[in-house]
Amino acid sequence: MSSSGPEPLIRRMKMGQTIQQFMAEWGPFDSNACDAMVERIIQFLQQNVFTSVISIVKGGSIGKNTRVYTTSDVDLFVFINNLTSIQELKAQTRHILHTIRARLDSAAWHSSAGVIDCLESTTHSIKMRLTCSDVGQQHMVEIFPACDILRYKNEHDVYMDMRDLPDADRDYYSACLARIQIDFIRQAPSQVRSLIRILKYWLKEEVNVDAEITSYYLIELLVMHRWQRAGHPTDFDMLDWFEEIMIQLFDLKSLGIEWANKYTTTKYRAVPPRPFVMDPANPFNNVLPEPRYRQQLMLCAKAVVGRSQALRKYLNHGSAPIIEGMGRGQTLQQFIQDTIQPSSDFRQQCDRVVERVTYFLQHHTPLSVSMVVRGGSLGRSTNVHGQSDVDLVVFIKDVNSVQQLEAKMENILHNLHNAFKRHWTEFAGTLEFEPRSDRCLHFKLSCGASDHIHNVDILPAYNILGVKTCLEAFNEMKDKTEKQRRFYSPCFILEQKELVKTATVKIKNLVRLVKYWANKVVSRQRKVMRSYFLEIVVISLWKNRGSPSDFNTNDWFKDVMTQLADLTSLRILWPERFNVALYYDINETKNPVVLDPANPYNNLEPRAKHHSLVMTCAQNVLHRLEAS
Repeated sequence: MSSSGPEPLIRRMKMGQTIQQFMAEWGPFDSNACDAMVERIIQFLQQNVFTSVISIVKGGSIGKNTRVYTTSDVDLFVFINNLTSIQELKAQTRHILHTIRARLDSAAWHSSAGVIDCLESTTHSIKMRLTCSDVGQQHMVEIFPACDILRYKNEHDVYMDMRDLPDADRDYYSACLARIQIDFIRQAPSQVRSLIRILKYWLKEEVNVDAEITSYYLIELLVMHRWQRAGHPTDFDMLDWFEEIMIQLFDLKSLGIEWANKYTTTKYRAVPPRPFVMDPANPFNNVLPEPRYRQQLMLCAKAVVGRSQALRKYLNHGSAPIIEGMGRGQTLQQFIQDTIQPSSDFRQQCDRVVERVTYFLQHHTPLSVSMVVRGGSLGRSTNVHGQSDVDLVVFIKDVNSVQQLEAKMENILHNLHNAFKRHWTEFAGTLEFEPRSDRCLHFKLSCGASDHIHNVDILPAYNILGVKTCLEAFNEMKDKTEKQRRFYSPCFILEQKELVKTATVKIKNLVRLVKYWANKVVSRQRKVMRSYFLEIVVISLWKNRGSPSDFNTNDWFKDVMTQLADLTSLRILWPERFNVALYYDINETKNPVVLDPANPYNNLEPRAKHHSLVMTCAQNVLHRLEAS
């Protein structure tokens, strides 16, 4: 390392120079001149090649506004009016491409409009380099004929059509789905596009593989996935995110990215083995470059990670926070004490809210209530400061079986809802009802001077464990359907509480830390993992290690993240509590399997479409722990 600074982060950067400083030297792109050049081709295609064009959509780096160099790439997707099916597109593509090439080679294209060279035909497109000296532009242009299938079908139906086709036939759909890809990238704010540009610059300057254009789309999607996971911020630490993407590329073999907000992969195909990065526009397209190009990508990314960490040290920038919301250099233990562990005032406020609702259930509803048991994070004392969810299991006297409870449930929930609606105004706090399930009443409750919202679930139940043992209840559940078994679940709340009750304060704080991470990072847009699932993962680890009263928080948090990073291998079966084989066909069940220790029929795993997201987020934490 020189006295003037560390080795430059990327080729052509100066020693000690930041990404923002380097990009400021690029100066502005002449977008008007670029648009003028692209418009010449569009007009030519409309006037000289196609008689009826619905639209011509600009893609590539220019169309997505992620260009880096003066010479860049633009894809033109020509949606032709008289093509109404993929079969017609497949039948006519060769003729259409021949016509485009012939017209470009003819006098119809005036040299004054620009010089065309490197003209090349592929199965699906025409490629060329266009130089327009009068506007100072030179770009690679690729023209794709396309059928506007989304005029006739929705995306789900299109994907269903693609499901049983060979790859060669699916390729004809790619151009037709291009609008989805382009719109997906164009939604990114300026700073996200700047990150894409600097990563593309690195790819061109240092990796320089033949699959460069394919890798550009990979880079765009890695950045977009990071942006989505962070909750779509308009501002973030550029070096943190740059290094994180590089670590993902260095650890390419572990990559697994799906787009649960776009589609559920398993509806259309099996999730491929890792590594994969699915195309948000096309569930059949893994955008990773071919295996022969991956090693070069990984080696170059590894070198940049080392240079990035040296730059951090030189700038006194500090490692990225292990979890979003932490300060640079803050330890996990400090963060638990300062941010996550509930204060005594907060706990008392939550307790008063729960007592108020409990009293209401016992005295202001038409139900004959034997007892109300508090569950959820509040009931198990694992809630995070500022966050609280509580399950109130209402054991009803005048039902004699779970079957009778199921038969009466709709009427019970209706009566409960009406009681709260009519009489809750006599109590402090504002109720906001949410859509109820077939066995539970949901509402949000705000109360007191605090603006905190409590998430409350009311679950009517039959106290089966008042008349039977757990094993007798499990045997009764054997011949029930999955839906019927769900009505038994609240009956085991006391067993669940007893298990968590044995955990030490330090273990409960580790549970809180994992929950905070899940809420802040994984479940930012939607609930991905149940709180109880995370509790069981942590408590199982603790019990398997002999239930120690003290441990290193960093090491144990890392161990939990390691389990979640390998979620599809996770199995937690509780053999000391029951013989799993009697109740659960474990050999026929795919991992992960995380059984409720109070109910062997209840697998707590996240939904399959969220597995990749959980593993990616956990892997990211492991990288940050290693760098800290």
